[in-house]
Parts: sequence; structure tokens; C-alpha cells
Amino acid sequence: MQEQKPVSESNVEQLRAQALKDPAVVVATGFGIGWIPFAPGTIASLVMALLFFFVTPDSVEARLILHYAIVFLLFIGARISIGSVVKKYGPHDAPCVVVDEFLGMAIALFLVPTEWWAYVVAFVVFRIFDIVKPWPISWVEKKISGVYGVILDDVIAAAIALAITHLLCLTNY
Repeated sequence: MQEQKPVSESNVEQLRAQALKDPAVVVATGFGIGWIPFAPGTIASLVMALLFFFVTPDSVEARLILHYAIVFLLFIGARISIGSVVKKYGPHDAPCVVVDEFLGMAIALFLVPTEWWAYVVAFVVFRIFDIVKPWPISWVEKKISGVYGVILDDVIAAAIALAITHLLCLTNY
């Protein structure tokens, strides 16, 4: 396994210099959301939550197909773009890389009822787990480096948020 360079200001500055030149950086930074100076991961998650809220169809079958497609495409996009960024620039989960938050939020909202409170729960729980990183998220972040380490901590946080949100939805019906 290739050792990754730690995140440093120079790595982030290299990414910033390539912000509009390298398509992998454009995708990895969420088409510019990652360059927002305050809480770019939270803003990326909010953008995905709003997108899901306003484009989710009423039909369960259509929702299932759409949600699977979004998660699949985001995983592929995250894998390719973050893989390229890690290989070229070396940062391991730089704050400006937010495509993994897009993916995480999409997973956290997977087939969640289109109720505003359910989306708020999924958003808040995902962000808490992604920021605080309790076990097993912290273990994954320490033990798995490279592209999968960057992606998996968000996927696990999202899976926990998804389970909590669905449990709360079940108890409210």
C-alpha cells in the first residue's frame, strides 16, 4: 500500500492552483463548493440534501432507481476524482475535497421519506458522525489510507445516519 503524504498547506495550495485546470480537482472539490472558506463539507452535504428533497419522485420504484443511480454515479465520480487527487497532489482528505460528502449525504438519504424533519435528522446525524468520527469511523480513517480511506469514513458515517433516520421514521408512523 502506497503511503500518503499528509495534508499540508502546500498540498491544498497545489489543489487550488489546479482548481479550474484539472477535471479531477473540479469534481473532487464539488465543482467549487470545497473552496468555500467556512464548513465546505457541511455546505456540500446541505446542497445534496436539498437536491434530494426537491428532485425525489413520489413513486417508490422511481425513487429506488433514482437513488441507486445517484449513489452509484457519486461513488464512481468520488473514486476516480479523489483517486486522481490523492495520486497527483497527496492530500489525504483535504477539507476542500467534498465529493465524498456528496456521496455520504446521498447514502444517508437513501429512501428516506420525503418529510422535511427526516431530511434534517439525516443531515444533522451525518454531519455529527462525519465531524466527530467516533469508532469505527476513526479506526477506518487511521487504518485505511488513500482514496478508500477518504471515502469510507463518509460512507460509514452515512450508513449510521441512514439507520438512525430510518429507525426514527419507523417509530413515527
